[in-house]
Amino acid sequence: MLAMTVIVVLAVTVIARSAATKQSLCYDIACMGAQETNEQNTEQAELQFDLFSWYPGHIAKAERQLKEKIKAVDIIIELRDARIPEASAHQDLDEWANPAANRKTEGFVEKPILVVFTKSDLADPYKLKPAIQKYNAIEVDAKKGKLGSLMKRLDKAAEPVRAKFKAKGVLNRPARIMVVGYPNVGKSSLINKLAKKKKAKVENRPGVTRQQQWVDLPLQSLKLLDTPGIIPTKLYSKEQALKLALCNCLGDKSFDHVPLAREVISFIDGIYPGAIAGYYGLTEDEELNLENIALKRSWLQVSRDGDRYPDLERAGTKVLNDCRDLKFGRVSFDT
Repeated sequence: MLAMTVIVVLAVTVIARSAATKQSLCYDIACMGAQETNEQNTEQAELQFDLFSWYPGHIAKAERQLKEKIKAVDIIIELRDARIPEASAHQDLDEWANPAANRKTEGFVEKPILVVFTKSDLADPYKLKPAIQKYNAIEVDAKKGKLGSLMKRLDKAAEPVRAKFKAKGVLNRPARIMVVGYPNVGKSSLINKLAKKKKAKVENRPGVTRQQQWVDLPLQSLKLLDTPGIIPTKLYSKEQALKLALCNCLGDKSFDHVPLAREVISFIDGIYPGAIAGYYGLTEDEELNLENIALKRSWLQVSRDGDRYPDLERAGTKVLNDCRDLKFGRVSFDT
């Protein structure tokens, strides 16, 4: 009887755990911190990126709307973060704008996609110029309002549109332009500068723009469509997700700062050796890791027994913020 009771209890426990696992699966970035395997060895769990942690309902809805509205626009501006021009590219955008099935139809006219780099003042200047040439990109500084190159390219791209409608007897029809990009890449800032007034809400965090809105640019005979930041339903590598998180294109609640900071330390030290160690004052004899950074800066916690140990949560958050605040210098993450 006792054995049967134990079996029943175990079965119920397994079922409950299984249900809990299914409920949480693909909802948060599954990040397990360092776990002690014995007194001298610590095993670090791998940082895992799961889809639904950064794909909230408003973005899913916005993508469906974007695919519909893209049929009605003439030109597309794709904003990319200059620090991660490859990782912040929408690989499906050309197919959305110019479907393969449409290319076979008679009279097909390809919709131009203008690649625009934002936040170039944060990027490594030695890597910025080659990236601009590689992607035939337009560098803009929305903060200072330097948009001359973009306006020239827009005006040139709009010429065939105006000619097409003029031939149909439609005069003064503005070219319709869609502005797309990842969250927090600078869409609203750019639109406000183009409109020369505050038309879109701007904050330094992802997810501020929640719905599409048309913005008129009467002096240029252009009409802009601002869209919420669109994240593809799939990312192509953990490295891409890491770069997006580091550049604040994913909300901070989507990941655990500790394992992400560990990944960032290793990643940045691989392309900019000594940058992090030099900033935190670590010597060549001290291993570059989150624990030593916390100890160096006296970011400590105290146990109930009075023992002091590294405050990894605080250290992880500081490493990420220091990177975003250029404490390690102007860094580009696409190599």
